[in-house]
Amino acid sequence: MNNNIYFCIASNELGREIAWQWKDEKKQFFKTWIPSENDIQIIDEVTPDEKALVIAEIMHEIDPELRDIKLQRNKQARERRSAKT
Repeated sequence: MNNNIYFCIASNELGREIAWQWKDEKKQFFKTWIPSENDIQIIDEVTPDEKALVIAEIMHEIDPELRDIKLQRNKQARERRSAKT
Protein backbone atom coordinates (compact mmCIF):
# COMPACT_ATOMS: atom_id res chain seq x y z
CA MET A 1 0.00 0.00 0.00
CA ASN A 2 1.39 3.39 -1.02
CA ASN A 3 0.91 6.14 1.58
CA ASN A 4 2.68 8.91 -0.31
CA ILE A 5 0.97 12.27 -0.34
CA TYR A 6 0.57 13.74 -3.78
CA PHE A 7 -0.96 16.91 -5.15
CA CYS A 8 -2.58 17.94 -8.41
CA ILE A 9 -2.23 21.24 -10.22
CA ALA A 10 -4.58 22.35 -12.96
CA SER A 11 -1.90 23.44 -15.40
CA ASN A 12 -2.87 26.46 -17.46
CA GLU A 13 0.09 25.86 -19.75
CA LEU A 14 -0.80 22.24 -20.54
CA GLY A 15 -4.57 22.47 -20.16
CA ARG A 16 -4.82 19.44 -17.87
CA GLU A 17 -4.22 18.30 -14.31
CA ILE A 18 -0.74 17.13 -13.40
CA ALA A 19 0.03 15.03 -10.31
CA TRP A 20 3.15 15.86 -8.31
CA GLN A 21 4.73 15.30 -4.90
CA TRP A 22 7.60 16.48 -2.76
CA LYS A 23 10.75 14.38 -3.12
CA ASP A 24 11.30 14.46 0.64
CA GLU A 25 8.11 13.24 2.30
CA LYS A 26 9.17 14.36 5.80
CA LYS A 27 10.37 17.90 5.12
CA GLN A 28 6.98 18.98 3.76
CA PHE A 29 5.69 19.01 7.35
CA PHE A 30 8.46 21.25 8.75
CA LYS A 31 7.11 24.71 9.53
CA THR A 32 10.19 26.53 8.32
CA TRP A 33 11.05 24.42 5.25
CA ILE A 34 11.41 26.45 2.07
CA PRO A 35 11.26 24.11 -0.91
CA SER A 36 13.03 24.70 -4.19
CA GLU A 37 12.26 23.57 -7.72
CA ASN A 38 14.53 20.56 -7.17
CA ASP A 39 12.24 19.34 -4.37
CA ILE A 40 9.29 18.83 -6.75
CA GLN A 41 8.74 15.44 -8.35
CA ILE A 42 6.27 15.21 -11.23
CA ILE A 43 4.31 11.94 -11.12
CA ASP A 44 2.55 12.11 -14.49
CA GLU A 45 4.49 11.49 -17.68
CA VAL A 46 5.47 14.77 -19.31
CA THR A 47 8.23 15.93 -21.62
CA PRO A 48 11.20 17.78 -20.11
CA ASP A 49 9.84 21.08 -21.47
CA GLU A 50 6.39 20.41 -19.99
CA LYS A 51 8.01 19.44 -16.69
CA ALA A 52 9.82 22.77 -16.51
CA LEU A 53 6.57 24.64 -17.22
CA VAL A 54 4.64 22.72 -14.56
CA ILE A 55 7.35 23.19 -11.93
CA ALA A 56 7.38 26.92 -12.65
CA GLU A 57 3.58 26.99 -12.23
CA ILE A 58 3.80 25.13 -8.91
CA MET A 59 6.49 27.48 -7.59
CA HIS A 60 4.43 30.49 -8.68
CA GLU A 61 1.38 29.08 -6.89
CA ILE A 62 3.19 28.45 -3.59
CA ASP A 63 5.20 31.69 -3.69
CA PRO A 64 2.88 33.64 -1.31
CA GLU A 65 3.21 30.88 1.30
CA LEU A 66 6.98 30.84 0.90
CA ARG A 67 7.13 34.60 1.42
CA ASP A 68 5.16 34.22 4.66
CA ILE A 69 7.53 31.49 5.88
CA LYS A 70 10.58 33.65 5.07
CA LEU A 71 9.08 36.61 6.94
CA GLN A 72 8.31 34.40 9.94
CA ARG A 73 11.84 32.95 9.96
CA ASN A 74 13.39 36.42 9.74
CA LYS A 75 11.19 37.67 12.59
CA GLN A 76 12.21 34.73 14.78
CA ALA A 77 15.88 35.32 13.98
CA ARG A 78 15.59 39.02 14.88
CA GLU A 79 13.91 38.09 18.17
CA ARG A 80 16.66 35.58 18.99
CA ARG A 81 19.36 38.14 18.22
CA SER A 82 17.70 40.83 20.32
CA ALA A 83 17.24 38.40 23.22
CA LYS A 84 20.99 37.71 23.26
CA THR A 85 21.89 41.34 23.83
